[in-house]
Amino acid sequence: MLCKLSSHLILGLSVAVIFGLLGCSEVGLDPAMVAKYGDQFTLKEEPESVQTVFEVREALLGHGEEEHATEEHANHEDADHADHEAEQGEDAHEDHAEHEHADEESADEHADETEHAHDHEAETAEEHAEHAHEHENEHAPEVTEDSEVVEATMVGQIGGLANPWEETQPDFPFGKGEAVFFLADPQAVAEHAEEGHAHAPGEECAFCAAHAEENSELFAVVRLVDEQGKVLPVDTRKFLELKENDTVVVRGKAQVLAGGMMVVEATGIYVRK
Repeated sequence: MLCKLSSHLILGLSVAVIFGLLGCSEVGLDPAMVAKYGDQFTLKEEPESVQTVFEVREALLGHGEEEHATEEHANHEDADHADHEAEQGEDAHEDHAEHEHADEESADEHADETEHAHDHEAETAEEHAEHAHEHENEHAPEVTEDSEVVEATMVGQIGGLANPWEETQPDFPFGKGEAVFFLADPQAVAEHAEEGHAHAPGEECAFCAAHAEENSELFAVVRLVDEQGKVLPVDTRKFLELKENDTVVVRGKAQVLAGGMMVVEATGIYVRK
């Protein structure tokens, strides 16, 4: 429990640092400059090979490679098991040739016992695999250092889940006076909707508040920066016409920071209609 609270605290501090150190506030930008940034960051067509927010996060943390290695190991074990069964079959055939006058009823009973043992072995292996998967998810390692920066193209929904950072981000899912918005994993949003939980916009909800912190790792913080790498001091809704719950595709440089926050420095945004 202490580790979990520490993780959420680190995430909260990460968000506060990301936005607090920027010190951005919306200023009266030249309309021509706003139009320039609108053209610069708007993608005319949706990019190919799009991943979800969660998939990009897993790839950055190396979880995808671990699953691939586990799958290869499982396939290797299956191949070894098949070879072993083939060898057993050959041995059984030779043994049958040597004992061709053996009692037929005894042979049938032996076959039934072998089939029962094989079924029991398969069930045991499946139960063990499920237990290992649950154990792995329950004890997932905390993110203690920044990941590498990679080029990514991800799809998500602006907002869509409860705000995990109500104290530091009251204008969620957008940043106040700056080109920042929060992109939620679309699968997580869909699962939340399937649960049938709903309430009026702005209505306080104990259920959402209780689960908000659990949603923090299902978001990406999308930032739009200028040529100097500083976040643009203008609301993205004013030059990209973004709205809460829009489904958008973001292309840019992604990184998971220590504490678990994923940040994307966007180079292009496409809004699905």
